[in-house]
Amino acid sequence: METEDTSMETMSEVFDLIVQSQALLSQAKNALDGAMLEHYLKTPYMDAKTAIRVEKLGEVTHRHLKFIEENGAMTRADSLAIRREMFGGRVQSTANLFGTEGSGAMLWRDRPYGSPVKDDDPVRLTNEGVRITNLWRGAHSD
Repeated sequence: METEDTSMETMSEVFDLIVQSQALLSQAKNALDGAMLEHYLKTPYMDAKTAIRVEKLGEVTHRHLKFIEENGAMTRADSLAIRREMFGGRVQSTANLFGTEGSGAMLWRDRPYGSPVKDDDPVRLTNEGVRITNLWRGAHSD
């Protein structure tokens, strides 16, 4: 009979622990929901196409703009170093970041189209690159 009483006490204690755990999990979920809502409210509104573009290109443009802000200017060699750090051997696939000033590209090389590429070529962000950077910074600020 004592074994049944001990077993019932143990089951009752386990049940109490489960109830306490459920309460703690509920509190944790509510705190997480609140934190997510706070982050969501701080994040600038973007349509789906812009959001995808920001997540895909925002960090690389942010790093370029940060370099320019800290150093005053950027060369192709500086840009290449950033892209190699981020993309490793896939750096060749980042050539599509470059275009002309009004093309919608993120970066542009201040040289006439078709001229040979040189490490000391100046690189600048386009207006679109700055816009994407600012949206990325807004979504990733802590």
